[in-house]
Amino acid sequence: MLFVALAALTPSASAASVPIDDGATGLAVDKEAVRTAARALVAAFESCLGADPSATGVVLDVGANNGRWSYELMTSLSASVRRRTRLLMFEPQPRFVSVLAALTKQFENVLHLPVAAWTNATNLTFHLAKVNSETASLSKRNARRYGNSEAIQVRSVDLARSLRDELTGKACALLKLDVEGAEYRLIPHLLVTGALCLPTHLFVEWHLNSVPEPERLAALALRLSLPATLDTCATPPRVHVNDDYALNNLYTRVPGLDALATLHEGSHSNLTEEGKLTVRKWGATHRRAALPDRRR
Repeated sequence: MLFVALAALTPSASAASVPIDDGATGLAVDKEAVRTAARALVAAFESCLGADPSATGVVLDVGANNGRWSYELMTSLSASVRRRTRLLMFEPQPRFVSVLAALTKQFENVLHLPVAAWTNATNLTFHLAKVNSETASLSKRNARRYGNSEAIQVRSVDLARSLRDELTGKACALLKLDVEGAEYRLIPHLLVTGALCLPTHLFVEWHLNSVPEPERLAALALRLSLPATLDTCATPPRVHVNDDYALNNLYTRVPGLDALATLHEGSHSNLTEEGKLTVRKWGATHRRAALPDRRR
């Protein structure tokens, strides 16, 4: 759990980074920092609803698993805010039907949708991990991290449509996305449809290590560019928390990353004359741009 991007708690504010990362990569191995930021996200969502006693809020828990996150969310909210919060839990694993049904009875306005979130409505092969339910995934590779898996057929929904249906016009809307590697297909879809601009509060758990090696560089680029991309929304999320837990995102190869780093370094031993000229030219350009206007 690593990088956190938090924003000022006003609808027009754009996201501003909180410096808990290492300052160079945007990633930091700090579980406690993300836990703290996640609690701040929930507190900000509650403040959003608390500011207007007549307002209603919506939470989408996409990848609800056993419902622990949803339960902790609802129990942390004040009774007044909880009554005005509609919670949808997206979770296709049959093993959790009963426990999620219990949550729908325990709290008002809570609904379990036994479907997978995807880019369209269809039938998908979903892989159930036999040892660790948290690794159940649309990816067989991801589901088998801790041993064998079982394949089942599940229904999917177009998450972009669900976001538009549930969040449009909502002043307080929280999206939690934990889909075990499917985020690299879902997030581009949510961006191009504009649906990812609808949440006012956003939590994304990333799983780079579940991505096949040839696709990993593009996946990392998506992760690192997301805060800046969201900042182009007419109304960016007020609070945005990214979870880059080390065991899910570090210590595996990202083919092409070393080569790109070398090309962009500008000081390696094999730099061509053209490269050296480029380094000098752009270095001078940036130095001039940093000077006060009268000295340029």
